[in-house]
Parts: sequence; structure tokens; C-alpha cells
Amino acid sequence: MKITKLFSILLLCGSLTSLGFAQQKIGYVNTEAIIALLPVTKKANEELAEMQTKFLAQGQTMQDEMKAKYDELVAQNQAGTLSDTMKELGQQEMAQLQQDLNNHTQQSQDALSKRRSVLYKPIFKQVNETIQKIAKDRGYDIVFDAQESGIVYGSVDNNLTKAILLELGVNPDEVAPKPAE
Repeated sequence: MKITKLFSILLLCGSLTSLGFAQQKIGYVNTEAIIALLPVTKKANEELAEMQTKFLAQGQTMQDEMKAKYDELVAQNQAGTLSDTMKELGQQEMAQLQQDLNNHTQQSQDALSKRRSVLYKPIFKQVNETIQKIAKDRGYDIVFDAQESGIVYGSVDNNLTKAILLELGVNPDEVAPKPAE
């Protein structure tokens, strides 16, 4: 009798714990590919490229001014028309021009970084919200990012990338690069 009771209790405990280990539905996405294929990402990248081109042009102008000033100082020095005081002032001016160029470079990088954050924040938010929506709608308990988690293999049935793109209004078959023949 005691053995039967003990066996029944163990059987009941075993079946209850197995309920806790029910199979979870796991999916994966490639957020890098999703973000890269969105039209809004292309627009953001174009704006950032324009900013970068503008900053580079400004930096080039500053470098050209520095070179012209340097060439002028060298020519005056070779001609013997540059006094010691003028040499010192020229060196100070060159140091200031170099500092201005360095500041411009740093400020340009900071501005690009801030603008990138502003442009990409809503993109990341939209993609994450869409991933959550699709995962909930399809009954997924966990969704990994294939790039970040290092997933080496996953069943195509659990790849939600295409569904996410379609939900975001992008047909991946139309925008994906075609394989070389």
C-alpha cells in the first residue's frame, strides 16, 4: 500500500514537472538585413552621406587654407623677409589652424553620430515593435537575432525575417540582391 502511494505521488510529481518544461516555440530574425532593406534606412543613409560630404568639404577647405599659409610662410622665410617675430606669429597661426581643423573633425564626427542616433532610433523602435507583434501573433515565446546570438542553424520555418519585412511594407523578393549566375 505504501509503495503504491509513493509510486502514485512520484508519478503525479513527474507529470506536473513535465508540464513546466513544455516545448517553447523559438524563432529568429536577421534585424541587420531587415533594417538594411527598409526604404527609411536608405533615406537616413543618404542624409548622413550628405552631411559627411559637407563636413569633408569644409575640412578640405580648412586644409587648403593651412597649406596656403604654410607655403606663404616658407616662401617669405626663404626670401629672407620673415623676421623672428613674424616666424613666431606664423607658427602660432599654423598651430591655431591645426587646432581648428582638429576641432572641426571632432565636431563633425559628433554631429554625424548624434544625427545617426536620431535617424535610426525610430527605425529600431519600429522593427522591434514589429518583431514583437509577429512573434505574439504566431505564438513564438522567444525570438533571437540571428546575427547577434550567433545562430548557426535554424529551421527556415522559424525564420521570421521575411514576415517582418512584409509587415513593414517591404517585399524582400523585390529588394534582395539577386545571386550571381
